[in-house]
Formats: sequence, structure tokens, C-alpha cells
Amino acid sequence: MEKILVIDDEKLITHMIRVVLEDRGHSVTGFSNPLEGEREAIENSYDLILLDINMPGKNGAEITKSIIEARPDSKIVIITSFPAETLAMSALAAGAVSIVAKPLTLNKIRNLINENNMEVNE
Repeated sequence: MEKILVIDDEKLITHMIRVVLEDRGHSVTGFSNPLEGEREAIENSYDLILLDINMPGKNGAEITKSIIEARPDSKIVIITSFPAETLAMSALAAGAVSIVAKPLTLNKIRNLINENNMEVNE
């Protein structure tokens, strides 16, 4: 079982990712408040962090930077509707491992898990 953290201000997206991954045997923690999610990522270790880029208060690039500074081995994947935007590129430069474009589908989530060498239980 993998520990996955989801940080997205859209509660529906956080919930959908959580349901799909928990159904496949992963332990998933979700936050719709970016500052609370950032604190969780810094205080606790996760196998994978899925992080939205455009959020109120603090964007995903800023959060990526602070997580990587505190936990350099973190695997952070940016989820965004605009994968080519400057903020997404800034998150990659700060240490995110990849970007996944919204809308998220079951196949995209499955591929994301496979690309990060995580077990997918069918």
C-alpha cells in the first residue's frame, strides 16, 4: 500500500482521486486547503504527492519549493488544466517530477501510478 497526498482546492477532484486510489488499495490523504496540505506534506512522509498548481493563498509552485526544501526526496506531480503555463514550469524547476493535465481520468490516474513505480491493485 502506497501513501499518497492530494492537495487541490477543488474538493470534487480531491475526493475523486481519493476514491479511485483507495479503491486500488492505496492510503490517501486529501486537502482542499493548500496551506494545510503543505503543512501535512512537510510534517509527514508520502510516497507520492499530487498537487494542483492554481490555488488561492499559495500556488503549487511555491508549495513544491517548500516541500522539496523540507523533504528533498518527495515525489510531487503537478495536476493542472494548463500544463504549459509558467507556474507549472516553475513547479518542475522547483523539483516536481511531472505534470498531468486535467481533466483527470481513470486512465491518467492509473498511468500516473505506473510511471511512479507504484503498485496498482486491480
